[in-house]
Amino acid sequence: MSRLQKMGVVAFSVFVAFAVMFSYLTKSQFIRLPEKPWHMQPAIDADSLTEEYVSKYELLDSRKLIGRFADSTRVTVSILVDAWGVPFDEHLLAEDFSIFKDLPHKEFLHHRLANRTRHAEFAELRIPGDSTRPHDGVYLFGGDSLEYGRNLYMDSLGYGVRLFCQKCPDSVMAATLDSVLAAVAGDTTNPVKNIAWTTQNSRDGDRAKLHATLRLIAAVARRHPEARFIVQGTHRPILGDPKIRRESFAHWVPAVIF
Repeated sequence: MSRLQKMGVVAFSVFVAFAVMFSYLTKSQFIRLPEKPWHMQPAIDADSLTEEYVSKYELLDSRKLIGRFADSTRVTVSILVDAWGVPFDEHLLAEDFSIFKDLPHKEFLHHRLANRTRHAEFAELRIPGDSTRPHDGVYLFGGDSLEYGRNLYMDSLGYGVRLFCQKCPDSVMAATLDSVLAAVAGDTTNPVKNIAWTTQNSRDGDRAKLHATLRLIAAVARRHPEARFIVQGTHRPILGDPKIRRESFAHWVPAVIF
């Protein structure tokens, strides 16, 4: 065997020994490989609803709710509540729904395919009809139009009027929604039939903030019984404390129809 061949055998042996040792170490506690960010990791055992949920609530598949519950005789208000998911603890969801107890409404659990706000807007807010022209609809968001690339895809959803407000809390946007509804109700020639609002205060999974936003929505709904309100979560909480994410089902969101 030539010297070059011997060097090749030694190099190969060293490589095999290193590969075996590296494989052992990565499976042990000595070395931990970088993982995906926690909110991008797959959900484990987080998608099967309990018997209590299945027996108590009507389940809706992933088809958009505006197509099933919109009322052509009046204005439809579609509201996506950011980071409102279905918690494992049924009592927590009951607390959420109790905010609407004095309003005529129905409660559902709605299947959501992806845990992204952009997906929820694509799935739920598209106005039915001719996609080649803007519809007489109004979209509200208390943030920048560049967030999630809304400036690029909002045309495809069909809203002719888009009201963005830089760093405006949900309280400001609820007041804006109230004003838009009042203007529509006071003008019989106004063609607006669809209004949409994506909230943002509760995106970190804070339940106090979530309840504050739900109370704002309930207050607007009380003042405008002439409108049909479709309120639902975008997805379970995926920002903030990872523990909060692990306390909700992966692909179910609450939905309320007023």
